[in-house]
Amino acid sequence: MTGTPAVGGPARTAPAERGRTVVAERAVRRIAERAAAETDLAGRRARVTHGTATVQGRRADVSVDVRLPYPAVLTEAGERVRSRLSDRVAELSGLTVRAATVRVQSLSPDRAAPQQPPAHEDTPSGGRAARRPWSPRRLPAALVALAAAAACAALLYDVLSVHLADRPPAGPRTGAVDWLAAHGPGDPVVVAGGAVAAALGAWLLCLALTPGLRGVLPMSPVPGRHDQRAVLDRAAAAELVRDAASAVPGVTHVRVRCGRRRVRVRARLSFGDRPATRAALRTTAGATLTTLGLARPLKPRVTLRATPHWRPPGTPPTAGRPHVATPPPADRSPSAEVPGSGGTAPDRTVPLGTEPAVSHRPPPSGADGQDAGVRPAEGPVTEESDS
Repeated sequence: MTGTPAVGGPARTAPAERGRTVVAERAVRRIAERAAAETDLAGRRARVTHGTATVQGRRADVSVDVRLPYPAVLTEAGERVRSRLSDRVAELSGLTVRAATVRVQSLSPDRAAPQQPPAHEDTPSGGRAARRPWSPRRLPAALVALAAAAACAALLYDVLSVHLADRPPAGPRTGAVDWLAAHGPGDPVVVAGGAVAAALGAWLLCLALTPGLRGVLPMSPVPGRHDQRAVLDRAAAAELVRDAASAVPGVTHVRVRCGRRRVRVRARLSFGDRPATRAALRTTAGATLTTLGLARPLKPRVTLRATPHWRPPGTPPTAGRPHVATPPPADRSPSAEVPGSGGTAPDRTVPLGTEPAVSHRPPPSGADGQDAGVRPAEGPVTEESDS
């Protein structure tokens, strides 16, 4: 009979037990990264930056680092990626996924197909979702309430002590009543006090009716979830624009100030063409502001000034520099004698290329028949030949 071992011969191993299949950790990591990148996030995809896998027997632990498209709900998007990752690894490798970890590294805006709010939403574009969040202003409100409560409590205690315990009124209250009785509405002190009180009331009304939080910028709302909003700090936006502007060739000393409507960029130009550099700065700042995902786009305003040592392209290095005459040395008088005429001239060291020009002219004759000394020229003088 086929497959029956011979009597007294060695027993044959079943085909299912003749070997084992080992799935390498590299293969499991590739499967996990591919599965995470294929996860459908409302028509968009996650970007995998790094992945790891550990295989122990028939069990595997996988982990991936992803960049999710903005806007997205982190909990829902992360759970979708994790479920897809665990299912595909178990299906393709045959291993049991013991732990699947998804780490969100950053959020990147989807420039290819920006999501628009659904048509059934009653919130118009640029409406409440584009406004800044309101500041609760807990500290100013608490201070005002505490001061008012303390004043009312002190006044109530004094009134009750006078009417119930027959005690004399407090000195500050009687003094205030006497002072008010002696001063009318036309007194300068009363007018100044009323102006201060009016200014304080106007300031409190302004705090109550304005949203506050001037240091943040509203970002685009999540499609279909206008109750979830995000804001971006102005300092962070200015830092991003400054880093991008500093990368432009020839630009130094960049300063950026971010407002609610526009971004002011002030920079210095060390080298290069000024109009081209200004255009590059404006383009770079606009592209950086576009990637921030703000609900209300900011307009860049660029101011470019040249440094003192800047020169237009093609200008010679020495052009425009005034000639500086070399002064005579301090240790030599103007009437020093020329060597070889009977006198000795003091030694001096002249740097290379800085020796003053000397005109060879017939020296005037002196009373004793000796030639006068040769003086250095005070400016650029050409040599005169004897021929």
